[in-house]
Amino acid sequence: MPKFITTHAIACMTRQDVARLLKRFREAENAEVKNVRVLCDTLSGRLVCEWEARDRTTLIAWLKTCNVQLRGTGEWLMTVQYESVGDELVTPTRQPN
Repeated sequence: MPKFITTHAIACMTRQDVARLLKRFREAENAEVKNVRVLCDTLSGRLVCEWEARDRTTLIAWLKTCNVQLRGTGEWLMTVQYESVGDELVTPTRQPN
């Protein structure tokens, strides 16, 4: 499945709030969307997530079911076209479904 990165403003969320959100992501995963990892800075109120999803439209719809919206210009979704592995720039490895 293709890889994606999303960024989100998390305002006043605590570590425990982010842990609950991660749990919600894990419980809602399916054959079309998988959360790979979450990176968070509660002091600056930012959350970055790595995903594997069938496509962009599917991921956006899935996020909405988890009550996560992409709002304004500070939040976005990016398709990962290339990633670094060591000193090389490569096409992301797709995990089997």
